[in-house]
Amino acid sequence: MSFLEEILSKIDMPEEAAAETLRAEEEIPEAELRDFYRGLCDERGYDQAYAALKDRLGEDARGFRMLKIMLSAAQITQSRYRREGIGDGIFYETMGCFSRFVREYKESFGEYGFDRGFWTGRQLSLLLFRLGSLEYEWADGDVSVHIPGEADISAQATDESLALAARFFEKYRKTPARYVCTSWMLSPALGKLLPADSRLVGFGKRFRILETYPDADDYKLWIYRDKSLSPENFPENTSLQRKAKAYVLGGGKIGSAFGELIAPPVP
Repeated sequence: MSFLEEILSKIDMPEEAAAETLRAEEEIPEAELRDFYRGLCDERGYDQAYAALKDRLGEDARGFRMLKIMLSAAQITQSRYRREGIGDGIFYETMGCFSRFVREYKESFGEYGFDRGFWTGRQLSLLLFRLGSLEYEWADGDVSVHIPGEADISAQATDESLALAARFFEKYRKTPARYVCTSWMLSPALGKLLPADSRLVGFGKRFRILETYPDADDYKLWIYRDKSLSPENFPENTSLQRKAKAYVLGGGKIGSAFGELIAPPVP
């Protein structure tokens, strides 16, 4: 089994998407591909490498050529994990972002695809790690907390994830100055939409809000899976969708916020 076949299996890539990834043709000479692999796994160079690769690939309608190259580059990432003593369990959990993004693409567009290559250099270059239900990105002494789309943000799961993060960074990096988060899930508006015992509200209360961005529209992607929708066309399949739609149509703004974790976890 090739590395690509193995990682597709280990990260639970949907079968149809895995087959499309394996069939994708890069049409790039091996020596040039190796340069792209190295660039995508370089924390200082992945943005430039991604832009160059996107230009080099040209037409890549649903992104499977990009996905194939990025997952192939992950062999470098795995080697670096092993040199640092970070277990394969964390490696595969972190690389699971690729499968998650492919599934989210289908939720938005009705078919599998990959359009998050601008983001996944963080995972490939050992800046961002999945630890339990949440993801953590090392950035200039702080750790930025990210909430995957399918994350369990119950109090127990969040506590467990934060404890894993505290141990991880103490062992493999250093204890961060702060844990911070920028997300629609920290929006003060959610307290007006949802009951006090809501998991979303409870998660947001863990953070001291430092800035708010009332005009941000990220919430559209995560609540409605489509940032292009106007409020009049928001679906109403869930309680949150219905409440958010009524709030926005009534003149409210959901936006997003930036906050600092009030009680940083200890190892």
